[in-house]
Parts: sequence; structure tokens; C-alpha cells
Amino acid sequence: MFDAPAPGSAAARSLPSREDALPRAAELARRVSALLGLPVHLRLTDNRATLVSYRRLADGVRLRLHHLFLEAPDSVVRALALYVAGDTAAREVLEAFSHAHHGQVRRERRPGAPLRTRGRCFDLKAVHARLDATYFDGRVHGVEVGWARRPARRTRRTIHLGGYDARLREVRVHPALDRPTVPAFVVDFIVFHALLHADLAAADTGHETGPEAGQDLHDAAGRCAAAHTPAFLAREAAFPLREAAWRWLLENLSSLRRG
Repeated sequence: MFDAPAPGSAAARSLPSREDALPRAAELARRVSALLGLPVHLRLTDNRATLVSYRRLADGVRLRLHHLFLEAPDSVVRALALYVAGDTAAREVLEAFSHAHHGQVRRERRPGAPLRTRGRCFDLKAVHARLDATYFDGRVHGVEVGWARRPARRTRRTIHLGGYDARLREVRVHPALDRPTVPAFVVDFIVFHALLHADLAAADTGHETGPEAGQDLHDAAGRCAAAHTPAFLAREAAFPLREAAWRWLLENLSSLRRG
């Protein structure tokens, strides 16, 4: 799965017409198929976050691409094929191309229902309120916390259990955690971790008053990055069951990936 860089303004976007997109998509699928030596079933998207994703099928590959790849030159098409074939180095080419065309990516989530907070086992609104009062002195009450959309049922190679989107001020938690076998302190820790990113980001930009924390790290799309600053790790240590939560997650990762 390849995620989006920070998109440009909505004014810079233009969706291709169906009449224009269909033949170009068919040609793009043909080019990727020729490079892979496999049939490619291509679907165009207007996703805000995930620009490239694929799934291997018995009769080829199902490839989902953001419409900006309709303009892809040969070098990027080759990188797409290499990425699907498992060459992670090709990601750099896709990232560079996406950054160059970031104005075609939606900036905001499409209007609709707010994030779903109540799950089958956990109410994230209640979790958010309790953690905000306990650890953040009410500073992150304006961040929206909810369950992410449930993905297609299949075993995933990776899973993103939760994260903070700085552009939307949203925390989304993977629905694989909304099950009775998951300890409540694990869900608390995932939400706490994401809210800590929100708190440090607000302190760094001056949007809210908070403790001096130093610069937090976010990727180009506004989501919390994989690396964490010493200030972040020091604040995270305040969560009393942090080590137990990490231990449980590592021991149960395979089960969570199966969804």
C-alpha cells in the first residue's frame, strides 16, 4: 500500500471525465501487465490517503490507482510494476511522482457522517474523554477520535493500528482492535499514543497551550511518522501499561493482521 503525500488545494484538482479516463486506464493496465507478465485488473480511485494498492489474484493482480497515475510516464509505470512485484525501492519513484502531482489529491475527507466512535466492544468517545482528562488536561478535546473503515477481509502483510492525521485533527483506530479478546488497556494505549502526537503537534505549531515538548514528527501526509523524538518517548512513558500493551500487540500481531 502506498500512501499519499500532503495534497494541494481543492482548486488545483480536476477529475478526468469518464470518457477520457476509461481508455487511458485500459492503456495503463496494459502497460503494467506487459511489464509484470500477468493480467492486471485496474480500478481508478480518488482516494485521499492511499494512492496505490494491489492484491494478487489467481488470475493476475487487482490494482487500485489514484487517477493522477493516468499521467504516468514510462519510468513511473515501470516503478508501479516493480512495486507490485515486491521491489520496495520503487516506492521512491512513486513518491516523487505523487509529490509532483499533489494538487490532484483531495485535501479533505468527502462530506458525510463523522467518524464512528461506538464499536461493538469499545466506545472511543468515552476512551478519548477519559484519556484527555487524565493525561492532557483537556488540551486534545478538539481532536476527533473514531474507528477507521473496515477493510476487505483478507490477511494483510502489515497493519496500521492507529494514527493521528494532523491535517484533519483526526485519530483513526483500526477496527481489528474492536473485539472482546483485546484488553481495554491496549485500545487505551493506541488512542493515547495518537493523542500524544496531536498534543505535541499543537504545542509545536502554537495552536494550543501545552507543555514544552520539542518538535514532533509527522510524515508528508500529516500522519504521525514511524520515528519518535526523545520528548515523545518521555511523554509516552507516562502511560502505566505501555510495556504490557506493546507486549500484547507483538504477541497478537498475526491474529490482528488476519482481521
